[in-house]
Amino acid sequence: MKEKPYHHGNLQTKLIEEGLALIHEKGRGDFSLRKLSKRVGVSPTACYNHFANVDELLAEMKNYVTKKFCDALLEDIDESEMATAAIRMGKSYVNFFACNPHYFTFIYDNEEYRINLTEAAFEGDFAPFNIFKETAVKCMEHHHIDKERYRDNLLVMWATVHGLAAMANMRGFHYGGDWGLLTETLLDTKINLL
Repeated sequence: MKEKPYHHGNLQTKLIEEGLALIHEKGRGDFSLRKLSKRVGVSPTACYNHFANVDELLAEMKNYVTKKFCDALLEDIDESEMATAAIRMGKSYVNFFACNPHYFTFIYDNEEYRINLTEAAFEGDFAPFNIFKETAVKCMEHHHIDKERYRDNLLVMWATVHGLAAMANMRGFHYGGDWGLLTETLLDTKINLL
């Protein structure tokens, strides 16, 4: 018997999004294509038509979220307005995760990414971090910050936005204000003190 085609749009994207939501709710421990297919309402064969195994799906989920995160960070960056670029990017960072908590859990509840902020290094293999770093450095250059302070200033900016994004994703924490405005206020204060 021929399977019914999936009628709700792009099944591959639906599997990725629902997979991210499932991991957010239940964790990675017993995540499987069978559980995902049941959640989406398709046969396991439909999942296997798109992903050979769970590792392939997880890799595609990582690519998907990383691209969306990079796009969100880059969306409001204007090279002609570097004075406030770090603030706008910080707002994008926090708002992205406040609106997509399942992305936050997926990205930061694993050890796949490496970011090194030691005295000898200032690098990482996580594309959104590199975008954040490059924009923050341009912003600090614009403000004539001493290069010796770049690393620590970057830590302050990253800790601010990442901390707010983490707070926005804490299940028992509720904030009734505007996350973007709060981010702007905190970063504006930090950048002026750098």
